[in-house]
Amino acid sequence: MAIEIAVDAREIAGKQTKRLRAAGIVPGVVFGKKAGSVAVQLGAKDFDALYREAGRTNLILVSVDGGEPTSVVIKSVQRDPLSGRALHVDFFAPDLTHVMTAEVPLVFSGEPAAVAQTGGFLLTPVDRLRVSALPGQMPNELEVDLTPLVDLDAAIHVSDIPISASVTVLNDPDEIVARVMPPRVEEVEEVPVEEELAEGEAAGAEGEAAGAEGAPAGEAEAGGSGEGDGASES
Repeated sequence: MAIEIAVDAREIAGKQTKRLRAAGIVPGVVFGKKAGSVAVQLGAKDFDALYREAGRTNLILVSVDGGEPTSVVIKSVQRDPLSGRALHVDFFAPDLTHVMTAEVPLVFSGEPAAVAQTGGFLLTPVDRLRVSALPGQMPNELEVDLTPLVDLDAAIHVSDIPISASVTVLNDPDEIVARVMPPRVEEVEEVPVEEELAEGEAAGAEGEAAGAEGAPAGEAEAGGSGEGDGASES
């Protein structure tokens, strides 16, 4: 089922588009070799819903002011760096008979058994693939099943991802998409043997010194006690 949306032609341009954004409207443009260039606008909520459904690869039928629908894809979106709110959108009308290229996101599913068995962690160095296909056959996302990761030797490569014959992947087929890495081990600082021996000898010397200092004190106490006893007897 085709994704359809109606937009309005836009007359406001330049710095005045701030007024549109303040009113919850996203300014944009529809452009292409055959479509020319048309300034448009649509509600921010409508655009957010459209983007969630179509992404950057699905074809969208856009009608401007109720006119004939044009097949487009969302080419780019400018967003506020703090709020993430859409500030401007470019709708590109491709030639439906020519192959186009796009970055298609990967969606990971399933539980890798190696994580639970080894205590390791999942590594996914690639989160999207660059592919080429006719505009009407471009996938919105590609699913990656993680269940084959049964041990630390297993890995999922680009070539392992099931892809329609109508889609060509431009990434290196041997590129690793997912694998489980060994658990991190905290490093314990090692003390050199010479340092340990030196500390032990120092501690022993301190103990001997304490014993030597304590001996005269004990003898004095003993002598004092004897002198006291003798005086009492006389």
